[in-house]
Amino acid sequence: MIEPEIIEITSRDVSCDGGGALGHPLVYLTIGPRGWVECGYCDRRFVHKDEADAAAGP
Repeated sequence: MIEPEIIEITSRDVSCDGGGALGHPLVYLTIGPRGWVECGYCDRRFVHKDEADAAAGP
């Protein structure tokens, strides 16, 4: 299984377009109580900087 790309951010709200010319439609995501959120299109995981260690998993 391929690990998702993890992007550490400082905001609770983020947008994702998959990056590059071959991305996906722009979506807006909000980090909830887990401290991270994954994009439903590209599986990028956006982690709030205050939750980075917990969200990285084992």
